[in-house]
Amino acid sequence: MKATKLLLLLVLGIILACTDDDLSNQENQDFTSFVRFNFLVNSNNEPLEFPEVTGRRLPVSSYTNTSLKTVKIPVSMSSRSLEGTITAAYEIASTLPATAYTAIPEQLSFTATQPTDTIFVTFNYRWTGNDELEFTLTSVSDASVQLGNLNTTSPNTTFTLALGDINTSYRFNTSRIELAGTAGETTTFRVEFPAGYIASEIDDASLFQYLNGFDFDLERSKLGVDFIEYTLTLNENLANDDVNFQSIVSLAPVTNYQILGNSNLLVIKPIKTNRVLATNPASHFYDTSNPFYLARGENWIDHDNDGLCTWRSWTAFAVPVVVSADDPNAILGSDNGTPETDDDIYYDAYKIGFKSPLAGRTTNPFNLQRFFSNESTNADNSPGFNIEAAIEFFPESGTSLTQGTVAVIPQFLAISNQDDEQFELAISGSGTYRQVHESLWEIKLELRIANDKLYGGTITSEYFIYSDRGYDDPVDLPGNSCVNEIEL
Repeated sequence: MKATKLLLLLVLGIILACTDDDLSNQENQDFTSFVRFNFLVNSNNEPLEFPEVTGRRLPVSSYTNTSLKTVKIPVSMSSRSLEGTITAAYEIASTLPATAYTAIPEQLSFTATQPTDTIFVTFNYRWTGNDELEFTLTSVSDASVQLGNLNTTSPNTTFTLALGDINTSYRFNTSRIELAGTAGETTTFRVEFPAGYIASEIDDASLFQYLNGFDFDLERSKLGVDFIEYTLTLNENLANDDVNFQSIVSLAPVTNYQILGNSNLLVIKPIKTNRVLATNPASHFYDTSNPFYLARGENWIDHDNDGLCTWRSWTAFAVPVVVSADDPNAILGSDNGTPETDDDIYYDAYKIGFKSPLAGRTTNPFNLQRFFSNESTNADNSPGFNIEAAIEFFPESGTSLTQGTVAVIPQFLAISNQDDEQFELAISGSGTYRQVHESLWEIKLELRIANDKLYGGTITSEYFIYSDRGYDDPVDLPGNSCVNEIEL
């Protein structure tokens, strides 16, 4: 028995010694240090960047790029004892003219504390054919360092960046900006380009269209790899607290770019009303201790298109609306367990949103996913299925702890079908809220949705929204309008 265990241990030791360690099982033992391209991709063939987990994946020798964003090509050195700085040179062969791209740095550097350097490739204009760039490591400053892996199977001394068909899109990063209304006030928003952009193709003067209810200026304030940030400056004082001032900024068509996401930005100075922060009605419809907390509701709808309208149950992830500490509606949500205040989190006492806690996913605000078939529920394609701020509460007399009115926060919701066709819904609405009993709260509201292509105007739909289970079934509404499911 002891001999058998010893044999198994010896076999296991041999297997472990043959794993893909940089310095083990190499064919050329004259070198102990080597430099090579180390471009890694995940299971979806997307480039990995530090500190993403590699899962012991092997470097690839080529990659097809369809984005205008900067491509990062890692080059790594492996050494048991690396002293000082080692440099390596590379060259590029390409079917593109030299003016079409920029690659930096001109020389790669490696140290014991930084064994990987990166070649950054940016594109100055679009390619049109099946072009490529081939990178080759040509020399290293230390003769004891080998170019390429210590084997002949996958030396990784060359890397080919193939250039495929470009698919560029653009969108606003938000659909709504709220102003205090003071002349000189500034705020920022971004136009995002998920697949990158060529700066010379974007003209600020023709990028936007306006439906203005007040005077403001827009100025480009920051260029990012995949976004352009703009600063909005209010040029007049919107002093009347009883008036709702609003303007709409829309994205204009841009050659070679498809709008995919928010195309309208509502800039609004809402009506101001006196409310006591201690009422904090929004807090009854979220639970920060449970990231998967669900608001529950009933919606009067003909989901099956059988001519019969019924109350249909639905759920959506309900969340607080994060604000800055100096926001007039801010309440302390969490001090993160520290005496410092710079990490404190504040929530709006009067607003809730509907948003998935899972990256790239969406939820079902106002049961909207049942309004459609063939819809895309991906957050990039249909950001409108996540609503940062959806409902606002107005306690009765500004002080009531048990009841009041609600407003659906006016905004545009961008959704797409499975074929990436874009639709934008303008929503608004109003209703009431009340405490049913100690642990159950109810919202009753009417939602208005406007879209000329889908509805030829505006439709309305009735809702009850609850903070928990245990509510009574609503009474039927046979005389009310009934929403049917539409195929996008």
